[in-house]
Amino acid sequence: MQVTKRTHLQARLQNTLFMVLLVVVIGLIAWLSTRYEIKADWTVNNRHTLSEASQKLLDELSGPITITAYASNDNNLRQPIKDLVERYQRHKSDISLHFVDPFTVPGEVQERGIQVDGELIIYYQERSEHIREIPSEQDFTLALQRVARTDKRLIVFLEGHGERSPTQDLSKWAQVLKVRGFEVQTLNFGETPKMPSDTQVLVIATPRKQLLPGEISAIIDYIDKGGNLLWFLEPSVSLQGLEPVAEKFGLTRLAGMIVDPSSQLLGIDNPAVVPITSTGYGHHAITAGFEQYLTLFPQSVGLAVAPPEGWEKTILLKTHPQAWSETGELEGTIEYNEETDINGPLNIAFALVRDKSETEESPQKQRIIFVGDGDFLSNTFVGYAGNLDLGVKMMNWLAEDDTFIQIPIKTAVDLSLDLSSNTLIFLIGFFLVILPLALVTSGLLIWLRRRKA
Repeated sequence: MQVTKRTHLQARLQNTLFMVLLVVVIGLIAWLSTRYEIKADWTVNNRHTLSEASQKLLDELSGPITITAYASNDNNLRQPIKDLVERYQRHKSDISLHFVDPFTVPGEVQERGIQVDGELIIYYQERSEHIREIPSEQDFTLALQRVARTDKRLIVFLEGHGERSPTQDLSKWAQVLKVRGFEVQTLNFGETPKMPSDTQVLVIATPRKQLLPGEISAIIDYIDKGGNLLWFLEPSVSLQGLEPVAEKFGLTRLAGMIVDPSSQLLGIDNPAVVPITSTGYGHHAITAGFEQYLTLFPQSVGLAVAPPEGWEKTILLKTHPQAWSETGELEGTIEYNEETDINGPLNIAFALVRDKSETEESPQKQRIIFVGDGDFLSNTFVGYAGNLDLGVKMMNWLAEDDTFIQIPIKTAVDLSLDLSSNTLIFLIGFFLVILPLALVTSGLLIWLRRRKA
């Protein structure tokens, strides 16, 4: 191509126009960056993104949320709070955050009951909740869940007859319930002859001593008036006078203790530990989406329920077909005996529900759960697999907090990095030995080539 003055001028104009357009585009991008923000979380565990549990909870909160942070004008204190709240604001736009320096408003600090620098108050629908430490996502989401509960949720555990206690072997489960906004207390009819009028759920956790006729009458009266009940039964413990309650619902316990040889596939030597997998969960709000979980039941008894008219029953948990109820001694080699044992699958838990409202405008339901195992929520086993999640879902359903049933227990992302010993050795060898040697070798080769040249 022949270069002329005209083509030279055209090339200069094109170059000039290109530079002008480039400057304009850069300027527009810079201007847009001051008004819009795009964030992406590329971390493996999405540690800077809200967990599924937090997102589900925010979806249930219909109104605006106001957060007041009483934090001194210290960026190291305010910035972590701001960063955390921004993650929630990206999912729910009507969350507002206001900072107040507590040292400038001593009267307001005293009136609001502020105790520490950096304390947060969450306001939602005329209710409030305090957070007195710089919160993690889990702390913040749990506070939102507590403030979202519309009224008191009183869980009463029967005691005085050797039951499992929320202050002893059920304490871990009870503590999780408290953190989620439930109020937990015990009831000893010997000290308090009447059931608290605001009881939301009564828990009978395997009494080991006989209940008195007056206590049975109080429990039946509570049920007849529409009270919700969670009853744990065990294979080695009798009903201890609760037979009239069982008869009301046609509840019977099968003979023996359930054993499941498939537990050996999970590395469990005790065949009395029954694993429940995806096929063992019934179609119910409590177990919806629970197929990914494994739950373990250490000592279970098979249940059968034939409730009276008006009640709807659902099987919550059932064993694998190869499980059976062993009526003999659990010693030595255990084998199924056609003549004495009861073949599986066996039902471990039932959920019962009936309408108790008189009008269709305000539907209310009475809810009952029977579980043929009292160990799975004990401190020893509550941390296994999905046991804790199942226990909290049961309580949310019984307390008629249906919106919280599908919110998982785990809200904080996993911030730990677990490496095998072989992987760790490889990384150390690569970065501390191989890579430095490669750089030194390449440097020497380049130096030798240049010297020969």
